[in-house]
This record gives sequence, C-alpha cells and structure tokens, in this order.
Amino acid sequence: MRSMTGYGRGEAVGATGTVTVEIRTVNQRFLELNLRLPRTYMYLEDMVRNHITACIARGRVEVFADFPEAAGTVPHICVHKELVQAYRQGLLAAQQEGFDEAPLTLSELLQVSTDWLTVESKEDMAAIRAVEPVLLQALQAALQALVKTRESEGARLAADIQRRVRTLQGLIEKIWTRRELILQTYEQRLTKKIGDIFAKHEQVPDKARLLQEVAIYADKVDFTEEVVRFRSHMLQLEGLLKETAPVGRRMDFLLQELNREVNTIGSKVSDIEVTAVVLQVKTELEKIREQIQNLE
Repeated sequence: MRSMTGYGRGEAVGATGTVTVEIRTVNQRFLELNLRLPRTYMYLEDMVRNHITACIARGRVEVFADFPEAAGTVPHICVHKELVQAYRQGLLAAQQEGFDEAPLTLSELLQVSTDWLTVESKEDMAAIRAVEPVLLQALQAALQALVKTRESEGARLAADIQRRVRTLQGLIEKIWTRRELILQTYEQRLTKKIGDIFAKHEQVPDKARLLQEVAIYADKVDFTEEVVRFRSHMLQLEGLLKETAPVGRRMDFLLQELNREVNTIGSKVSDIEVTAVVLQVKTELEKIREQIQNLE
C-alpha cells in the first residue's frame, strides 16, 4: 500500500557532467504528469512518461530534470557579415569625404566593436544522445527513492486505518447487542397499541393474526442484514490493507457502502444508545475516508 504523497531525487554522472532528476507527487484523483525538461531534451518526454506510469498509478506528478549546461551543445563562431559590410561602407564614405586613413583591419575593428562577432551554441546530437542513458539512470534512482517514501507513508496510513477498523468492529458489536432488546421492546409496544385499539372498540383480536402483524412490522426495525453486510465490508477493508497494489479507489467504494449500512441502521432504530453509537461509527468512517484520500 502506498501513499500518493512522496518525493524522490536521483543523480547520475556521465561524460558531460551530472544529471539530476527530482520527482514530487501529491494527491490527485487520477494520474497527472507535469514534466519539465529543457527544450533540447523534450523528445525524451515519452520515455520519461513511460517509466513513471510503470511505477505510479495515481497522483499529481511533477518531474524536474537538471542537465549540465554544456551538454548537447558545441560552440560556433558567427560573423555578422552585414554589420562588417556596414562598417566598411562607412569607412569608404569617410574616405570620400577627405579622410586618407588606411582601410580598417579586423584587429582594429575588434577594438572599435565586437557586435559583428558572436559565439553561439549549436546542438550536438551525438552529445545529446550520450546523455540519454545518464538521464535514465538518474530517473530510475529518483523513482526508487519516490516509491520508498510513498510506501513508508502508506504503511503509516495503513496502521492508522487498521486501528480505526478495530474501533469500528467494536462499535458495530455494541449496536448488535441492542438488537434483541430493541425488537422485544418494539413488539411489546406494538402489541399493546393494537390491543388498546381493539379494547376501545370492545373487540377481541385474533392472537395468531396479531402476532403475524406484529412480526411484519417488527421486521422493519430489524437491522440484522445491515450488520451482516457491515461486517462483510469491514473484512474486505482489512483485506485491502494487506495488498501491495493500488487500493485507494476500492477502499473509497467500501467506505460508501459502510456509510450506507450505518445510515440505514440509524433510520430504522429510535434507540438513544444505538443512535449515539451510530454517530461514533460515522465519525470513524469519516476519519478513514480522509486517510484514504491520500492512498494510491
């Protein structure tokens, strides 16, 4: 079991320097990837994406990659011929105006201005390709560190959920122990009420029919089925806590079912003690739901 919150950092050293990859993940209903690679290496996004989706099923994922500045580039001297030509034309125009200076040499032109000469970086595909395995190594190291933190946080969440599951098991048994008394009280009240109605009209009720009607109405406040289903869902929830695959969505579904069962119990029974326990159950379920929102 893993949390969706985690962080991992990986480094790898290549011929051109060190590549660093950082991965941060937070809660998200689905998988959302945000990759931040330099323009030169954007073609590697699919490779990075495939490795991440193989390890992560849910969450918002942010990936940062830092490359050596010189990786994938070579220096290239660029002479701006148009600017040099403009300087030359200006000198010729000055000579025509009476200046007899000798033509300006390149070394002299460098002393006047360097605007016409720049050093640019051009992509070196061979160097770029050489960075690929280094990036992959750093990415794998970052993913391993990320998974470790997510598993560690997941174990902490699982322990908390397991503790609350035990609390819920005790609470549902408290409700169950009230069942017989609630049914008996309801049957007695209903029998008396029907008997009073017959007595008011000076009639004697048919005992067999009376018992049948009382049993039918008493069944409406019987919460046996709800308790049985609640216990079953709790067992399934405990089973999911032991799994290593993503379980967040399945747990969320079980929480909805557990809430449905306890709400039905609360609506069926007008017993002060049961009502109080139902509120406790709903509180614990809400706390578990909050924890499940962090699970992958």
